[in-house]
Amino acid sequence: MTTQVKKVVPVIFRMDNNERQILVFRHQLAGIQIVKGTVELNEHLETAALRELFEESGIENAVIQKFMGIHYPQQVGPHWYVYLCQVNEVLRDQWRHYCADDGGLVFEFFWHPLKSLPTDEWHPLFQDLLKFIQSDGGVNSAK
Repeated sequence: MTTQVKKVVPVIFRMDNNERQILVFRHQLAGIQIVKGTVELNEHLETAALRELFEESGIENAVIQKFMGIHYPQQVGPHWYVYLCQVNEVLRDQWRHYCADDGGLVFEFFWHPLKSLPTDEWHPLFQDLLKFIQSDGGVNSAK
C-alpha cells in the first residue's frame, strides 16, 4: 500500500497601518512563494506545518491557530493543507534565511498586502494559492 504525499502551507498574517499582510518570500530560483513543504511519513499535518515554517523561515515561536482548508493546485500532485499560524515573536519587515533545501538556498522574506494581486514575479502555483487564501475558503474563514 502506498501512502499519498501531502503538502502543508503555514500562513502568517500581520496588520500594518490597518492593512492585512501575508508573509511571503523570494526564492532565488523560483520566484515569490509562500512557505510550503512535504509531510514526512507518520507526521501529523500540524506538526509538519510548524516544522516547515521553521525550516524555511527560521520562525520558531508559532502555533497553529486554525485549519484554513485544502488547496487543490492546478498541477497534478498532492493537495496542500493550509494552516493559519500565530507567531509569538515580533517579526521584522524583511529578513533573509538560509534553507538547507535543494543544496542550500537563501530565502528573502517580506510582507505582501493580502488584498493585492500577485506580480509576475510570483511563481504561478503560488499565485493560485494566494487566490485561495484570499477567497472564502481561506482568509474569510480565518477571521
